[in-house]
Amino acid sequence: MKIQIYDPAMCCSTGVCGPSVDPELVRIQETLRQLQKQAPEVQVQRYSLSTEPQAFVANTAVSELLKCEGPECLPLIYVDGVLVCKGSYPANAQIEGALKMLGIDVVLVEKKKGECGCSSGDISPQKTCCG
Repeated sequence: MKIQIYDPAMCCSTGVCGPSVDPELVRIQETLRQLQKQAPEVQVQRYSLSTEPQAFVANTAVSELLKCEGPECLPLIYVDGVLVCKGSYPANAQIEGALKMLGIDVVLVEKKKGECGCSSGDISPQKTCCG
């Protein structure tokens, strides 16, 4: 089982860096973290147009979409080779549904603004937390 994400050009592999971070990039990164924790058998491959352009050329479907629609069609998300989302990142429920159709049950929780997911027992000198 494989999820492939073709991201627009970003400053780093996740886009979660720099002085102005898009909250949607933070959400999808957290969703992927939860997914890997709950379903390690799911392989996630993420490609950035700025750092891995060859991956966009190598996939003929991605290449055609870019040629016809330009970079505005990004991000593109494929689950086992099937395009499930174009032009935005999928909602957690969409990812859950796509995986459920393939027999993989996960529960991907969207954290509300201000939640960090830490409990009071998580605070240590090596780990910071919002609580």
